[in-house]
Amino acid sequence: MTHEFFMKELFGCFLADGDQANAFRFNEVEAKTSLGSLIVFDFEGVTNMTESFSNALFGNLAEDHPFDLIDRVRFKNCSPLIRGFLVSAVSHGIERGKRLARSE
Repeated sequence: MTHEFFMKELFGCFLADGDQANAFRFNEVEAKTSLGSLIVFDFEGVTNMTESFSNALFGNLAEDHPFDLIDRVRFKNCSPLIRGFLVSAVSHGIERGKRLARSE
């Protein structure tokens, strides 16, 4: 099953609020992840995003579910700016996860 999130419809053209992103991850995305669904984030019409938003949603997702992110998460209609935020958040999230795993 595929779940597609249209980011502009959910958050507007500027994705800014990290608290809102974290709540969305916890309440919506985590549930879909646990079902084993393919998750698609569609950024059509999104013109900008803050690091706070990208880290709260995508960085934390990468930290908690690195293999799910690789296997079952897709991003589409990303501008170069949005792609840059995503790459940064995901890479930092994976690194945080590695550090936590080493410290246990």
